[in-house]
Amino acid sequence: MVTIGPLSVSEKRSLKQLQRRAVGRVAQRAHMVLLSARGYSVPQIADIFEVGEDTVRTWLQRYQREGPDGLVDRPRPGRPPRYRQARQVLDAQATLPPDQAGLVQGCWTVGLLTQVLALQHGIVRSLASVRRLLRAGGWRWARPRLAPATHAPDGQRKVDPAAAWKLTQIAQALRRAATVLYLDECELQLLPLVRSMWMRGARVRVPTPGQNTKRVVFGALDAHSGRLQHQVSARKRAVDFVAFLEHLVMAYPQGELVLILDNVVTHQAKLVQHWLAAPAHARVRLVWLPKYSAHEHNPIERVWGQMKTAVAANRLPGSIDLLAAAASRYLSETVFAAPCPRPVDPISVAPLAA
Repeated sequence: MVTIGPLSVSEKRSLKQLQRRAVGRVAQRAHMVLLSARGYSVPQIADIFEVGEDTVRTWLQRYQREGPDGLVDRPRPGRPPRYRQARQVLDAQATLPPDQAGLVQGCWTVGLLTQVLALQHGIVRSLASVRRLLRAGGWRWARPRLAPATHAPDGQRKVDPAAAWKLTQIAQALRRAATVLYLDECELQLLPLVRSMWMRGARVRVPTPGQNTKRVVFGALDAHSGRLQHQVSARKRAVDFVAFLEHLVMAYPQGELVLILDNVVTHQAKLVQHWLAAPAHARVRLVWLPKYSAHEHNPIERVWGQMKTAVAANRLPGSIDLLAAAASRYLSETVFAAPCPRPVDPISVAPLAA
């Protein structure tokens, strides 16, 4: 039988302080020693604290050997903390697409990650815990953006070999030419765009048309002033693009006119080439944006996003003509920031041929 003999005044004082100030089970163990010193048996102490008799004997013997320090938990060797391990496994799993884990889903959700952690890695976590781990690892829930197909079949990103040369041409045009316009076109659809908005009560319902119709808006953004020229057309054909070029020539009747645009088929059609070859249009020069990344270098893309959010989001205007009129009014009345407020630094490539 394990018993604690009479305690000195200092021993009692130390144990009572430990009982009052220690956290959790350490205070309970100090109380066990005090009770044993008062004559309580091991079974009685075990009954008081609702623990096994072996547990009581262990701590009484530890006190006999080491004193009050023996009542403190010792460092325990073992695997890393579960939180850190779960976060590392979760981060590695979320980095890979679901199909590499043998799943058919196209993207991860909290529920799907929770199941994979439990079934494939033996880590059982709640949905809220997995969500916290994702946020702690820098993950966020957001909508991806659509982008042009810029990857080859082997998965490598396509790059225009002449990209640096083309960007240098653009930089030189911005420094030298009096009038430089960024050209592009976008489609307006009668089918409303859905955007976040303030609402109260039930979720707002946006009606949809019985049949979707479209219009095309051709635009040209002045690189120095931010002035925007635009024209609405029923279709996006070479003849419509040439009509917009005629509009630009009339809007800028003097001096060299540099047009920066992408490489779509409409812009390179034979009709456009014949129009450019005419003596009356000798002052018009086209400068091409890099392939596969034209949207990254064309500031008019931001104009289209602003325009669609302003006139086409969360409402059905009634007809495509009313929508086109609203878009035309917005583009005419809005002052856009100049995309090139200061000279552009030249890009370090070989000088252009004369």
